[in-house]
Amino acid sequence: MSRISVEQPSFGALNYSVLVAYLLLVTLLAVVLSGRQKDTRTYFLAGGRMPWLAVSLSLSASLLSALSYLGAPALAYEENASFVLGPVILLMTAPFVILLFFPIYRRLDVTSIYEYVNRRFGRPARYATSVFAILQIQGWMGLALYAPALALSTVTGMDLVGCILVMGAVATFYTALGGLAAVIWTDVIQFLVLSSGALLVVVSLSSSLPGGVDQILDLALAADKLPRLEFGFRFDQANLITVALCNFVVVFSQYGTAQVTVQRLLAVRNLRQMYRAVFLDVFLQLLVVGLLFFIGLGLYAYFQSFPERLAEGVEGDRILPYYIVHALPVGASGLLIAAVFAASMSTLDSGIHSISTVMVVDLVKPLASIQLTERQSLMMARGITVGLGAVATLTALLFSNIDGIIKAVHQVTGYVGAPVTALFLLGLLTRRGHFRGWLAATLVLVLPLSYYVQNHTQVHWLLYGPVSAGSCLLAAYLCSRILRPPAWAPAEAPTVWRTQTTSGTTKGAR
Repeated sequence: MSRISVEQPSFGALNYSVLVAYLLLVTLLAVVLSGRQKDTRTYFLAGGRMPWLAVSLSLSASLLSALSYLGAPALAYEENASFVLGPVILLMTAPFVILLFFPIYRRLDVTSIYEYVNRRFGRPARYATSVFAILQIQGWMGLALYAPALALSTVTGMDLVGCILVMGAVATFYTALGGLAAVIWTDVIQFLVLSSGALLVVVSLSSSLPGGVDQILDLALAADKLPRLEFGFRFDQANLITVALCNFVVVFSQYGTAQVTVQRLLAVRNLRQMYRAVFLDVFLQLLVVGLLFFIGLGLYAYFQSFPERLAEGVEGDRILPYYIVHALPVGASGLLIAAVFAASMSTLDSGIHSISTVMVVDLVKPLASIQLTERQSLMMARGITVGLGAVATLTALLFSNIDGIIKAVHQVTGYVGAPVTALFLLGLLTRRGHFRGWLAATLVLVLPLSYYVQNHTQVHWLLYGPVSAGSCLLAAYLCSRILRPPAWAPAEAPTVWRTQTTSGTTKGAR
């Protein structure tokens, strides 16, 4: 049966009203919270008094993001749902990561996690990893802006560039006003919107097929789209082993060496609340990611059953927005597009706020020739936030022709995220590792290797992070044994073999 041509439906006044009401709600919340931002500690850490439940929901919203909201259904639709096993791996490995990183961060009372790098490896390492982190988060934000702009342009016919500019302006505005408190509380709203939107699509797909859920699973099984549990390993295929390796690196980078995540966790009152927030976040990710991959299987079953309803040329990351506008009733479409917006803005607000923290705490203040007052630091942080929002918006414009948003995230991770994770592990797990060894390994081996693997091999993109992080950690340790440590390397620094109190006294030699 021939497919129909793409027709652009009218989004409708009711759908626009739902979308505009949502954008006004999150902006109003930031305006209300803006008056509480009196100093940089309040702006960056919300005074260290945020409820752990709110922090957990905020983490889930920002880590899931529009990249998962649009990308996960597309992966299940075009490949298979093996990626859904990722949160299961996170749940199994998160306790180890928590016990490794969090006590040291809490004991050192850091605002930026790169303050630990400074104590362990010295200032040059702090500056280098801060720059790497900024590059990674900027790429992540650009992708997260691109995803909902794609959805809006698909739904309304608006220009993609115009959509990116509007979304970037709204998210930057409320983040600059309200600081971390605004980021967390708007993310709570956004998590509720994106999760309810996912449930709505699941109900719609299940009720649209005569056989319901059973028909979805039967068609997915026949097309080999259900999670693959075989234990054989292949570099070019997504199965249990590749997903496990990928998420083993993800759990270290997300919960141990990502300023976006750790900064939120440092906003709660104590270490126990940090643990609670992480475990609930991982559990919620498991549920929502499961829903998103089921949506992908449902979309496959729906368009296999009704092929005439899928227009020519609609594929990949556009498949969910297309279903939303063509199959859902008026009003529900507006809610679902608002859910995509929610997923994106939760990533953008977290990213620009975290980068502003890194730039102020790790770059500007250490390098400033004069001592800044708290008011000056706060004004500077807000100005940097606005500038970063503009840069993220421009970055999104560069991503407007990419092929697969989740794959692009892993490409960025392979180049800049995984080496930073390797440096933290080098610092925590070894006593002889030093920055000069890491820098030599990263520049001589890891970056060229990542380029070769991503552009000249058939290695599945799930393995970009593990290949980069594993090779960097091993090569950095070997180079550290060969090269002399720099003269400015700290004599004493916290590792799993030797910890420090906040006053700097060393204890626990092994």
